[in-house]
Amino acid sequence: MIFLRNSIIVVILCIYHLYADNILSNEALTPETLPKLPKEIGDAVPDISEREISPNTTINLNNDSINSNNASAKNVTIKFVNCLPNLGSEQVELVNDTHLIQILTPDPNITAKDTPAKCVMVMFYSNIGTFSSMAAPHFNALPRAFPDIKMAAINTVMFHLFNTQNGIVGIPSLILFHNGKAVAKFSDPEYTLELFSKFIRRHTAIEPKEKSIVTSADFAGPVISSPSKHTDVFLVMSWVFVIFCAIYYFMKSSWWIWILETVQNNWREAEDQAEHLHDD
Repeated sequence: MIFLRNSIIVVILCIYHLYADNILSNEALTPETLPKLPKEIGDAVPDISEREISPNTTINLNNDSINSNNASAKNVTIKFVNCLPNLGSEQVELVNDTHLIQILTPDPNITAKDTPAKCVMVMFYSNIGTFSSMAAPHFNALPRAFPDIKMAAINTVMFHLFNTQNGIVGIPSLILFHNGKAVAKFSDPEYTLELFSKFIRRHTAIEPKEKSIVTSADFAGPVISSPSKHTDVFLVMSWVFVIFCAIYYFMKSSWWIWILETVQNNWREAEDQAEHLHDD
């Protein structure tokens, strides 16, 4: 009885599937039966509401709008800073913290980069650093190439007020300021007059003067081109601190306790032996 019931159910299911496949193969697709497309694709699909679509109909999507969006995203306009003319100096000016604060004092009436304002190029260097000495003559030649931009240099070892504020983690570091605000930082691994000029032109659109080269006078200063040989006080203090900490933590260790106990035991044994010899 159970076998007969299962056989009838299988026959009914087979007839149902054959009938459903026949209906789907003969039914024409209409716009009402099509699935809804997303809005971004639907806007690019041609109007198909007034004609019947067969299963072999091909829909061509228009990618002009998508391509135009990608093109507009790539065409990003670089905004240059606007520098006031004739505010530079004949040579690099060596400054300290106080003087650099005065030079970088902003004008409160200027709030945009495209507003003409004073531009300053600052080199953060060290007079004991090899890389600073290599970059020095090229930076000394910049005032002749860009007379509209003031060139200044500050010794970060002696005057370190601006180090944290401007993210100075390595020296030399060159930063371009517009109206007292940092707008760009030189990040090239090489320090040459050509790369310095490209960096300034990229952010200010100011062309360097023709025949701007590094001369023998640029090696003499203002920024020195040879590392000075003097004792670094901060380095000495650092080593003293490291040695003091090493001794302190060693005296707290088990090794120090073992050495101390060994010396004390040997000393007591030596005293005991000396007393026995004296008694004899």
